Amino acid sequence: MNIYFLCKRYYTNKDLIDDRFGRLYHLPVQLVTDGNHVLVDAIDYRNNTEISVNEAGVSFHTIPATARKIPRFLLNAYRSACIAKPDVLVASGDIYIGYVGLWIARRLGVPFVYDVYDYYPSFRINRFKVLAWLFDHTIKNADLVLCASQPLLQKVLNGLNQNALLIENGVNTNLFDKGDDLLARQAMKLIADIPLVGYFGSITPSRGPLLIEACRKIRLAQPNLRLVLAGRVTDICLDEPWIDYFGELEQSDIPKLIQACDVVCVPYADDTFNSMSGACKIAEYLSCGKSVVATRVSNHESIFKDAPSSVCDPDPNDMARAILLQLQNPQIALFPEELAWQSIGQKLYEALTKLV
Repeated sequence: MNIYFLCKRYYTNKDLIDDRFGRLYHLPVQLVTDGNHVLVDAIDYRNNTEISVNEAGVSFHTIPATARKIPRFLLNAYRSACIAKPDVLVASGDIYIGYVGLWIARRLGVPFVYDVYDYYPSFRINRFKVLAWLFDHTIKNADLVLCASQPLLQKVLNGLNQNALLIENGVNTNLFDKGDDLLARQAMKLIADIPLVGYFGSITPSRGPLLIEACRKIRLAQPNLRLVLAGRVTDICLDEPWIDYFGELEQSDIPKLIQACDVVCVPYADDTFNSMSGACKIAEYLSCGKSVVATRVSNHESIFKDAPSSVCDPDPNDMARAILLQLQNPQIALFPEELAWQSIGQKLYEALTKLV
């Protein structure tokens, strides 16, 4: 089976070509293991030069879409898809990419799959009603819709498209595993004998302040507690002396930080974007065998149904309560094997085979 992927080069603050991170990298790689031929065209807003690399059997190619390249972007994508002669076309990432993928697939006469890993109409850049209409139009006309979270899946099934499948954000279990917390602290130069609470991902007004305020409250009772953070920061001040901020790290360093912490968190506020999200970090945390505290948004409550102490209200007081409870009496959820990329890739392969 020939599979053509159309996606973004830069997403979730990562570079598809250099960082080899997330679903846009791992889904194509897993499909190749089933004997398929996969070509990934990644739209590049930052560079004018095309790049072609072969990684893990997948052909990754960039299509520049800078200001002076945009007029030829659609033509270049169409030509590349024609050369690939796909049996199925998959588009992933934002509204216009989905629509372009649908447009190309219909002209090639092949099935179209729309991979929705976030609720794109909630992005500030997509606030115009015409884009929300275009999003619904693309979903309704897709032959199959992939959703990264259970809330997204339910939204699609409720009146948009009955041909939808849950394809969650998985984890590389070879990289994220249960390690020695003392060795991890030594490797990351963290203090060995104090409680550490961590969060690793984008730090924004809706993803971070809850945890900072919760830790501030906990420190009234446990003044030696420290908060460990890593990720891109937007409009958040991290000047507290008890916060260890590591900046934006390579993916290979994140497991060490997770292993070093006593409790790791998903401090998401209750807004439209977060309520539809499928956080990559949950699979990473569970694969490392760590105690987790996640706010009661999206489908976090069902994910941690066997470890209810892991869930709290999106409120600093309740998050502080949950973190303290996890520090005193850790309750660790088992890692679901279906969140390994190998399992997710097999699930997608079976769906594409039926579609083709």
